[in-house]
Amino acid sequence: MGKKPPATVIVVDDDASIRGALRRQLQILGFNVLDFGSAEEFLTGEIPIGDACLLLDVYMPSMTGIELCRKLTEGGRHLPTILISGRDDPQTRKMMREAHPIASLLKPFDEKSLLRAISKALPNQMNLPH
Repeated sequence: MGKKPPATVIVVDDDASIRGALRRQLQILGFNVLDFGSAEEFLTGEIPIGDACLLLDVYMPSMTGIELCRKLTEGGRHLPTILISGRDDPQTRKMMREAHPIASLLKPFDEKSLLRAISKALPNQMNLPH
């Protein structure tokens, strides 16, 4: 029995420094990483085959992460989603809950919280780092 290929984490965040930091951290942890600077850029790409999850910023210009979640659901595209936000206020928490993500993280978050969220999003991925 061969080893499963690494899972893919798709990062969608308009902040290039956050995308770069997450890309490096996730690659060190053994994930394949795709990253996009906007929801629109993500929508033009292909969702990878196999284990994948979406790490999605709530507040982005043009199309928000919440709007992207709706668009994916309406289009029948299912991808376990972890919402991330730098804002911690009642309205943001409510919007995040109503989008029904697998997990929600507030920036800045630590590696342990990130891995816990990814393991919820990818329960069949046996070789997740702990």
